[in-house]
Amino acid sequence: MQQFLGVDIGGTHTRLIVMDAQQQFSGYRKVKTAEWAQQPQPLQGLTDLIGAALPALGETRVMLGLPGILSRDRARVLSLPFIPALDDQPVAAQLAQALGVEVRMDKDVNHLMWWDLTRLPQLPRVAAGVYLGTGMGNSLWLDGAFYHGAHGAAGELGHIPWPGLETQCRCGKQGCVESVTAGHWLAAWAAEHAPGTAIGALFVEQGAHPDVQAFITRLAQAIATEMNILDPEHLVLGGGVLAMPGFPQATLVAQIRAHLRAPQPASGLAITFSDVTDETGCRGACLAAARDPLFSGSRRQA
Repeated sequence: MQQFLGVDIGGTHTRLIVMDAQQQFSGYRKVKTAEWAQQPQPLQGLTDLIGAALPALGETRVMLGLPGILSRDRARVLSLPFIPALDDQPVAAQLAQALGVEVRMDKDVNHLMWWDLTRLPQLPRVAAGVYLGTGMGNSLWLDGAFYHGAHGAAGELGHIPWPGLETQCRCGKQGCVESVTAGHWLAAWAAEHAPGTAIGALFVEQGAHPDVQAFITRLAQAIATEMNILDPEHLVLGGGVLAMPGFPQATLVAQIRAHLRAPQPASGLAITFSDVTDETGCRGACLAAARDPLFSGSRRQA
């Protein structure tokens, strides 16, 4: 029996789920990423976590989603700011050897995007996804495939330089737009300016604050910049921040459209929001495993 284990690693949480050949999901687990990533040997911690989630019976493929830059062939982690101990490591191959299963990996945001694309009535030819969580995830779907770039680093929208910005980014550079347009900025702002507000209620209680409104404006401008370059058919907006209660989705869309070049992509771009759940990323990873041609077929046996 063929099965797939999707592993979605985020800056805050790691999520795992199993999918069978009929695309039925089971065994969802969610743990804090720090529980394994801050161990003396993070790779061993990840190995133990995945090993505990593998089905006891059947053949299993594992697909890993990582919030960083991977090599073009997705065989090696190039930069993982939240877990630098995995930088320059062939993580999938190391896990495969330790666990005795086939393991592939990709940017986590591509798994989110793949799940959302499969919810559409038909696959677009060109699409982009922006997913805002702890960081800013960006996925590019061009001519029926995810675009990885010449070196594997395509889709780093969060790391475009923002005029006049000198904020230190977790990537090591200064002035990256992600440093002022992602969940970690919101959390830091709330801790300093609204310590009595729970992060989940930030947009409900503080949405009218000029700093929060400026956050939305920066986000819209960054997204519109990419839309004007790519001219996609479809833009998917998602991630935990955009799903927070009170997040001004209509305002974000209006501001994005206000910056789009006319007549195109202004009139042709469809914008939808991801129906995000905790399981979206790991479910998308399972679907990606099922379609990945690079699995050799030599999988874990019962």
